[in-house]
Amino acid sequence: MTPFQIFAVVQVATSFMGYLGSRQQMQNMATAAKWDKYHDEIRRKYTVIQANERARKLLSAKRAAQGARGVVIAEGSTLLEQNAVVENLEDTVFWINKGAEMTAREIDYRLTSKLQATAWSSGTSLISNLGSAYITSKMRINQPSSGSPLVGHYSLGHT
Repeated sequence: MTPFQIFAVVQVATSFMGYLGSRQQMQNMATAAKWDKYHDEIRRKYTVIQANERARKLLSAKRAAQGARGVVIAEGSTLLEQNAVVENLEDTVFWINKGAEMTAREIDYRLTSKLQATAWSSGTSLISNLGSAYITSKMRINQPSSGSPLVGHYSLGHT
C-alpha cells in the first residue's frame, strides 16, 4: 500500500466515525427534547394545581363572607359568584394547557430543524470525505527525471 492509500483508509475511517458521532448527536437531541417535554408537562401540572388552589381559596373566602352576612349559600347571586370563579378557573386551565401545547410544538419544531441540519451536514460531510479519500488513494508520487532539480511531485494516477 502506498502512503496515499493508507491516508485514504484513515480518511474513510475518520469520516465513518464522524458520521457515527453525528448519529449519536441526533439521538442526544431527541432525548433532550423528550426531557424538555417531560419538564414542561410537570410545570403545566404544577401550574394547574396552583390555579386550583387559588380558586379553592377564593371560593372558601366567598363562602365565609356570605355566611358572615347571613346569605343562603348556593342561591341567587352567590351561585353566580361561584360560577364566575369556576369559569375563571376553567379559562385559566385552558390557557395553561394551550401554552403547554404551544411549548411542545416549539420543542418539536426546534428538534426537527436541528435533526434535519445535522443529518444534512453529516451526509454531505460523509460523501465529501469519501470522495476526497478516493482521490487521495489514486494519487502517487512521480519521481523526477535524472538531472532535474525537483525532488518529486504529486499527481493523480496518470503520467
